[in-house]
Amino acid sequence: MDQQPLYLLDRESPAARRRRRQSEQQASCCSCLLVVFSALIAIIVLWRPVGNWWQERREVPAGPEIVEMFPLDLQADAQIYYRHNLVRLEIRVVNPQGEPVKLDEPPRIVVRQNGQVVITVGGVRRLSPSWDARSKLYVCHWPIPWLAEPGLYIAEAKMEIPDPAIWPWQLEVAADQQQSKYDKGTAHCIAQVPFEIARRARRDMAPGLCAATWEPDFPTDIAIPRPDGSTGDWHAILDWCEFVGADALWFRGGVTRRGCTNDEPFVGKNQAPVPRLAAAAHNRGLKFGTWAAAYVTYPEIRSSNRGLPSYEWGQDISRSTGQISDVPYISLFDQSRIDHLADFFRKMARSRDVDFVGLDYIRSDRGGYEMVDRFTSEMPVKLPDDWTNRSRSQRWRYVAQKVEGEWNAATGRDFYEQWNWWRAHINASNVEQIIAQSGIKKPVWLFQLSWMHGEQHGQDAFMFNDAGVALIAPMLYESPTFEHFGHVIRFWNEYTKPGQVNLAPGDEVDDPLHGVTPRNRTRRPAAPEVLYQRMMRGHTEMVEGERTMGGFWHDIYRAAMGRRRGPYPGTEWALAGAAAFSQIRQSWEVYPIKVELSAPNSVSIGATFTVQVSIENVTGATVRDLIIKLESTEHIAPVGKGERQVVELGPGESHTVPMRARITRADVQRKNRYMVAVRVNWAAGQFGEKVRADLPRTFVVMKYLDGT
Repeated sequence: MDQQPLYLLDRESPAARRRRRQSEQQASCCSCLLVVFSALIAIIVLWRPVGNWWQERREVPAGPEIVEMFPLDLQADAQIYYRHNLVRLEIRVVNPQGEPVKLDEPPRIVVRQNGQVVITVGGVRRLSPSWDARSKLYVCHWPIPWLAEPGLYIAEAKMEIPDPAIWPWQLEVAADQQQSKYDKGTAHCIAQVPFEIARRARRDMAPGLCAATWEPDFPTDIAIPRPDGSTGDWHAILDWCEFVGADALWFRGGVTRRGCTNDEPFVGKNQAPVPRLAAAAHNRGLKFGTWAAAYVTYPEIRSSNRGLPSYEWGQDISRSTGQISDVPYISLFDQSRIDHLADFFRKMARSRDVDFVGLDYIRSDRGGYEMVDRFTSEMPVKLPDDWTNRSRSQRWRYVAQKVEGEWNAATGRDFYEQWNWWRAHINASNVEQIIAQSGIKKPVWLFQLSWMHGEQHGQDAFMFNDAGVALIAPMLYESPTFEHFGHVIRFWNEYTKPGQVNLAPGDEVDDPLHGVTPRNRTRRPAAPEVLYQRMMRGHTEMVEGERTMGGFWHDIYRAAMGRRRGPYPGTEWALAGAAAFSQIRQSWEVYPIKVELSAPNSVSIGATFTVQVSIENVTGATVRDLIIKLESTEHIAPVGKGERQVVELGPGESHTVPMRARITRADVQRKNRYMVAVRVNWAAGQFGEKVRADLPRTFVVMKYLDGT
C-alpha cells in the first residue's frame, strides 16, 4: 500500500497519553455572560495565533491536576482517517475531584469544518452519545460523509455546567467578580478535538488496460471452441484474448464450493493451474490477473451450508414470522474468511507471472442482518425508545423492514443510506485488512456493482481506493432497459470526481440483458451492438470531464460456449468488445493509428455494398505493413478480396481503403441486423513515448446494418 492509516491510540502509556492530550485537546468553559469563559473560547478558535502559548503548555509536566482542570474531555480514536473509516469519539465528564459523572442529558456533539457544522450520512447534524457503564464514558461514532473533502475537522462536545463557581479555573479574575458574573447566566463547557480526513492518491496505471475474463472453473477436460471455429484445450482461452484485442486475462482462481475445508478453503483445480496459465499468457504478450469470489459460496441455491468450511454465515430473517436462517454468503464479520482471502493474495503475490490480484462478491447479499446490533450501536440511527428491551428477532426484523421500506420509498431514505454507508465501511475495512495482512504489492482490482454507483450494495469506489485498491471494475450488466442503464451512468457521473479513482467498466455477453427496444424506437438493436454502446458510454460518461482508465469484457466462456448469446455467434460478441477496446485506447492516444469505418445504414439483401476504412497515422513516425481485413461475421460475405495491405503510412498521413461485401440472406431471428467488422493490424515500431508498445497491435471497427 502507498500509505498506512493511523489506528487506535490506546496503547500509549498514561503519561504519554496525557502529554498528547495536552498538545491536541482544547477545552474551555464559557458563558455568554462571562468574559472569562469567552476568553477561553477565543483561545480555542484562534488555534494558530496562540501557538507559542500552546508550546508552553506542552512543556509543562503532565499531572493529575490536568484531568481535574476541565469537567469535559473529548477524545478521537485516531489523528487521521480515510473515507472508509468510522470516527469513534469518547467523552469523559468528571466532577472537580476527577470522578466520572453521568449526566441527566448527555453532551451534544457536532463536527465542524471551517467553522461550519458538517451534515453527515443520513442527514445527521448532531450526535447523541451513549453512556458506557463499564468504562464510565460517553461514546458515539461519526460516519465520514460520502466523498468527504480532505482537510482538518474538529469534533466539539458541549454541556451545561450547573455550578461553575466550584471549579478551580486558576484564572486571574477576582472571586467577587466571578461570582457576580455566575449569578447572571448559564455556563457551558466546550471540548474540542481536531482530526484529519485524508484520501489516498489513486495508483499510477498506464491508460488503456482492456481485460477479457474467464469466470468458470479451469477447463481441464473439455474442448473449447476457438474464434476460427476449431476446438482446443485451455489454450483456446488465450486465442479468444487475442481475438478480442485484450492486453490482460483475468481468471477466477479462488472459488469456495462444497467439499472445501478450513484448511483448503478454495477449489484446488482453479488454484493449481494459475502458474502455467499465467506463464502462457505472458508468452502471448498478455498480462495476467486472478481473482477470488470473496463472500459467495457455491452452489448459491441450496438448502444448507453443510459440506463447506465452518464460516460464520450471513443471516436473513422472515419479515412475517421472525425466523432466522443462514444464507449462502459468508458474513462480513467472519475473520477466518479474511484470513483465507489474505492467504490467497499472498500465494498469488508469490506467483511470478501473476500481475494483478482481484476480488468479486465483496459484499453481503440476501440478509446480512447478523450485523444489526453492531450497526445500530455504531451508527447515529433513530431507533424506537424501547430498542434495548426488544428481542434479537424484533431488532433484526425492525431493521430489515426499515431498510426494505426505504429502498422502495421516493423520499425519507436516511436509515437506508446509513445502512449502505456502514456496510461499505465494513467492506472497505475488510479489503484493507486483506491487503495489509497479505503484504501484496501488486495492483489489486475488484468488481463492483454499478447501481447507485455501488451504494445500494454497500460498495463505494472511493472507500475501496482509500483501502488500497488500485482499480475498480464496475459491472455494467444487469440493466434490463435502456432507461435503467441511463440511470446507472447518471448516478456515477453525478457522484464520481475526476482524478480520484481508477475505473475500468465492463459489460457481459448476455442477449436477454441487452435485447430491449429503447423507448421511442421501433427497431431493436442487436445485443452485441448494445454491449459496445454501453462500454463506450461507461468509458466516456461515468466520470464527468474524464475518461475511465480502461474496460473489461465478460466473459470468454459465455462467448465460446454459453447459452445466452441469442442469435449472435460468440465471435460477434467478441468483435463488439474488441471495437470498444480499440476506441478506449484511441481515446487515450496510446495507439499509433486512428481508424474509422463508414457503411450504409441499410442494404438490400443480396446486393453489394462498399465499406470505407479510413486510417490515420497520429504519430511522428512511419507505421508499416498495415493489414486491413474484413472479419467473418454472420451472413456477411466479402465481394472480391476481403483483405488489403498498406505498405506504409507516413507521419500524419491518412489513407482510405474501400472494401466490398454483401448480405447473403435474411435472418428474422436477428431482426435482419448484420455486423460489418474490419480489423487493422500493423508492424511493431517506435512511435513515441505516448504510444504503448506493450498493447496488442490490432484495431477493430464495426457497424450494424439493416437488411432490407
